[in-house]
This record gives sequence, structure tokens and C-alpha cells, in this order.
Amino acid sequence: MPDSVTLANDLDRTRRTRKLIEELLTNPTQLGPDFQPVRRFADGTLVAWKARGRGQPGSDVADTLSLLSEARSLGLVERLDWAFRCLAMDTALEAGATAIHITPEPETFRTACPPRLALSFNRGKRELAIGAELHSDAFVDLFRLRAAVEEYRQWGWTMILADVSETTEAAAALSWLLPEQVHVDLADRARLAAPETARLLSAATELGAEILAVGVDTERHRDEAVALGATSGRGRLIGAAGPLPTNGPV
Repeated sequence: MPDSVTLANDLDRTRRTRKLIEELLTNPTQLGPDFQPVRRFADGTLVAWKARGRGQPGSDVADTLSLLSEARSLGLVERLDWAFRCLAMDTALEAGATAIHITPEPETFRTACPPRLALSFNRGKRELAIGAELHSDAFVDLFRLRAAVEEYRQWGWTMILADVSETTEAAAALSWLLPEQVHVDLADRARLAAPETARLLSAATELGAEILAVGVDTERHRDEAVALGATSGRGRLIGAAGPLPTNGPV
């Protein structure tokens, strides 16, 4: 059993983390976002910008996964996710971007946009082409996922299946999800070599999906992606994540 000092330290960290996340929610600009370009391999055409959140630099929750983990433990993911997606929309529109990819958190499926963010959200839905990345955690509750996908489709969003061979649920969902894109992660060598991945990619492309490679950091990675059938990608070779450019069309 933890001693009193450990419990006191854990409680203090929880209080500090809650305070930090509440501050981020009050001033969402501190969440980022950073954007990473997605480009076609054939001609370098910009497809979209992947919106990536971040916490306060130098804080305990500066990186996205840590921030989400802490928010989840405090029951604040829904509020954080809505704040981030609306901030990403506002930032993209201010820079003149036309298409972004975001990752809706499962806790936010079928939840209502907070009234204070409604103006940003409705404008973003109206003026941006938005792709929703669905990762393996989205498939834990298929009932909620189906309802969320139906709603996203009504909003005009496209579906992007990530973690393509991580769950059998994701593979089984192809026939009703009908994603416009599927991700293949070049960093995960074991998954790339798995026969399930090849079967899923083949099935997805037969249904009309394009393959998007992530982790395209070198020329070799790009060649590997093209050999897998990918037509576009993102990674350090394509462009690093950072603020959107403001000196021309994006």
C-alpha cells in the first residue's frame, strides 16, 4: 500500500495537473495546434494538414499523449477534445487552409459541442474539408462508433482508418465504415510484415480507399510506401509539424 508521502505527492500532482488542464481549457491557444502536411507522392500536391495538439512547453503534460492520459484520468478528455478541434479549425481558417485531419477522441463521440465553441465549430464544418482519423481505441465501443460515424458523415467529414491491422474490429468495420483513406505506419515493421495488413489494405483499396503512409522520414521510406500502394504520406521528409505558413495558400 502507498505510504502517506506517496499519496500526498500523487494528490499534489493531480491538483497541479487539473489546474494546468483547466488553464489550457480557459486559454486553448496553449494547446497548439501544430500542423503537419500530407502530400501526394506523384507531384507533391498538398492533400491536407494533420492537426496535432500539444500542452504547455516544459510542463508535465507538454506532449499530446501525456496530456490526453492526464485529462482522461481526470475525466476532462471531452472538454479538451472539443477545445482542441475548434482551435484547430479556427487556426486553419485564419491561415487560409482548406483541409485538415483531426483525431476525435472516443469520449467525445456523439457529444454536443459546448455553446461557447459553437460559432467556431459551425464555421469549421462549413468551410473546411475535415478528415476524422479513427484509431484502435475508437473500435472498443462499436455502437458509439457507428453513431459517431453517421454524425460525421452528416457533417460532410471523410473517414480515415488508422492502426489498420491492430484490431480485428477495424478490419471487420471496412464494409460499413467505407473509409476514404487508410493509414499504414512505416515505423511498425512487424505490422507491415503481417499478412493481415496486406489483406486489409487490399480490401480497403477494393472499396475505394486510398493508402496514406505515416512516418515517411526518408527517401527509402517513400519508396517503401509507394511499393505498398500508398499515394500520399506525411513525415519528416514531407514536412515537419509546426505552425501553419501564413505567406501563401495552404
